[in-house]
Amino acid sequence: MLGVIWLHWAPREWRGSLPFEIGLYFFLTLTGFLTTRVLLRDRDAGEKLHKPWRRMAVRHFLKRRAIRLLLPCYVAMLFGWACAAPDLRAHLWVYLAQLANFHIAFSPAWPSGTAHYWTLAIQIQFFLLWPLVIFYLPRKLLGPAMLAVVAMAPLTRWAALNFFPQLYHPGAFSTSAGDYLGMGSLLALAMEKGMPEGDRRLAQAAWVAFACYLVLYCFDESGHPIAGVRHVQQTFLSVVFAGLISATLRGFTGPLARILDNPVVQHLGRISYGLYLFHTTVPLAVGKVLPWLWWADGPPALMTALRILVFALGSWAAAWLCLRYLEQPLDRFRHHARRP
Repeated sequence: MLGVIWLHWAPREWRGSLPFEIGLYFFLTLTGFLTTRVLLRDRDAGEKLHKPWRRMAVRHFLKRRAIRLLLPCYVAMLFGWACAAPDLRAHLWVYLAQLANFHIAFSPAWPSGTAHYWTLAIQIQFFLLWPLVIFYLPRKLLGPAMLAVVAMAPLTRWAALNFFPQLYHPGAFSTSAGDYLGMGSLLALAMEKGMPEGDRRLAQAAWVAFACYLVLYCFDESGHPIAGVRHVQQTFLSVVFAGLISATLRGFTGPLARILDNPVVQHLGRISYGLYLFHTTVPLAVGKVLPWLWWADGPPALMTALRILVFALGSWAAAWLCLRYLEQPLDRFRHHARRP
C-alpha cells in the first residue's frame, strides 16, 4: 500500500524506475488465493448437506463481500464526488456499476482522484464470476479453468498491443489481471489437495520466476523489450507472489518477523483498505482546504515534501475514520449475519 501511495504522490524524479505498483498485483494474487480458499471450503460444506446448496452459497458469499468491500467503497466515492473528482462526476454510473476499469482502459489519461478504482472493479467482477466457476464446474476441471484464466492475461496484453490501439491502458482490462487472480486460485487449489505451506518446490519456482521477471523488467525499462516474451513478464511475477503467500502462511522469523509484529506496521495493515480508498481523493480535498500549498513560494523539494506530509496525515485520518466507524461495525454485523 505504501508503494502504491508513493507512486501516486511522489514526483517522477523521486520514484526512479522502481515498480512501486507491484503492490497492486500482489493484492490481486492474494484476492485470488483467499477467495478461492473460501469458496472451496464453502463447496466442501455444501456437498455434505445432500440437498441443493449452490444458489444459497453464492448469495451468502456475495452478501459477505458486499458488506465488507462495497459499502466502504461507495462511501469513498461519495467523498470523491464531494471533492469534485472530475471523472467521477462525469461518469458516476460507470463507477457505481463497478465498470471503472473498462472506462479507464479506453481513457487517454489516468483520471484525477479516482484512478485506483480499476483494481476494485476487477475485484468485484471476479467476485461475481468466481463462485459460479468454483461451485458449478466439476472438480477435475477446476485446475484447467484456473490455468485458462492465467493464460488469458498474456494473451490480452499481446492482443491489445497488436490489434487494439484504442486501448490506452490495457492493464486495466479485467482479463489482464487473469494471471494474478488465476495463480492465487491455483495456489488455493493446490493447498486444498495437500501442498504444504512454504512448499520448497514452489519456493524454488518463485525464485526462478523472480529472476526471469527482473531480466524482462530491465529490458523493458531500457527501451528494448523482448518481443513476445514481454507479455509473460507479469505472469512470472504472479508466480513470485504465489510463493510469497505460501511462505507467509508458514510464517517468518528473525528481523522480518519483528518488523511485521511492530505495532505501527500492524496499524497500517488494519487501515490499509481505507488508505487505498481515500489516498487519491485526499489531495483533491487538501487542494480545496489548503490551496496555498500549490502556489506558496519556497524550495520545490521542500514544498513537495510538505504536500506529501499533509496528504499522509489527511489519508491516515480518513482511513482511521473508515476503520473505526465503517469497517469495524460492518465486520461485527457480518460476523453476526453468518449462517450457522
